[in-house]
Amino acid sequence: MEEQIPPSQPPMPQTLEGQITPEMLAQMKARARELAIQQTIAQQAAIPQQQPQVVYVRRNLTVAEILLVILLSCGIVTGIQWSWNIVTNVLPRVEIKVR
Repeated sequence: MEEQIPPSQPPMPQTLEGQITPEMLAQMKARARELAIQQTIAQQAAIPQQQPQVVYVRRNLTVAEILLVILLSCGIVTGIQWSWNIVTNVLPRVEIKVR
């Protein structure tokens, strides 16, 4: 049984009843946390950090996008002409009468 334990891990002392005490559990958790941190640091040091490569893809406009651009441009031009008509023709005709 003792031959199966790797030499890097010290044997854990057991209490008289063969149970693990809360203090022993806390020590095991701390040791496991330290080992996990060491392994993570070792893995990150072994892997070279690569810069992400950004790839720009050029694509053609779809029919829906072309129609949307045409409708928006026609709407903007019509809106500007309608606004100009109101400003130049209708507003000068408005009279304010004082009674």
